Amino acid sequence: MDYGRQLLPPDLDEAIETAIEESSREWDRFVARNMAGPDAPRLCAGYPLVVKYMPSARAGQYLKPNNGLYIGSDYTFTWGKAVYVTGIHEPLSTAIYGRVGVVSWFNPQHPVDWRVFDARDKRNQIVYLRWLELQKLYNPALLTVHSHFYLHQIRNIFRSQFRIDVVMCRPDEVDSHHWYTQGTDTWLAVSDWRAPGELKGGDADTANNYSDRFQDVRVAIIPEEEFVADNPALTRSPQFALRNYEPTAPPPTSQITQDARTAYFTAVDPGYGPRQFVRVPS
Repeated sequence: MDYGRQLLPPDLDEAIETAIEESSREWDRFVARNMAGPDAPRLCAGYPLVVKYMPSARAGQYLKPNNGLYIGSDYTFTWGKAVYVTGIHEPLSTAIYGRVGVVSWFNPQHPVDWRVFDARDKRNQIVYLRWLELQKLYNPALLTVHSHFYLHQIRNIFRSQFRIDVVMCRPDEVDSHHWYTQGTDTWLAVSDWRAPGELKGGDADTANNYSDRFQDVRVAIIPEEEFVADNPALTRSPQFALRNYEPTAPPPTSQITQDARTAYFTAVDPGYGPRQFVRVPS
């Protein structure tokens, strides 16, 4: 992957490195906003918490010690093979993808400070598009029916070339009533490395496809609602909508964040009392 980087115009290579360096400030804000808090158990005290949703069929796996989070690797994942999570401060943002919300902590300085690319920033988007136009796969990505496949490969290459540990991006799908997912939310695509510059994931041996980044993953949030993709799949619509929500009155995420932290603490430390779950009515 380094060979392709060596062929880049020096000014573009420098511009991407600058984008990564400047992204660290927004990353520090994200981390600070999603900390476990002063009342956290020792194992996650001083670390941020994230949330990931999955189908209910996988709930049992995360009620007890487990292998952690699986690295998504097929071409439907926006920024390539990675673990996709949100901060606990936006606890329902990806609930459109499943009825089981698991929480985990991570160390953004292990083994060293994570390198971050903030794809929410328009200036960084322009830099990435400049890099994209120089790639051999650029034409087939734009001119063939296999765009999704090629763009997936290209984003893996970009993250590998610059050893990007996490991409910060905006949602590319939302729920149709904007009750759960807001366009201003922040989603993360987190890399695992098999070797320097070589992304982990997609192995034939599925045991090798679990992330090393996230620790003590447990079920904490259980939404009632279930969503299906609309046509076109830019939004997902609720199937129950049992409560008469107004579009301007989504579920109270600040309370859910607080309750989800507590539920997670009870899952990883028996000293925090009986096991709790946060149930989110439809």
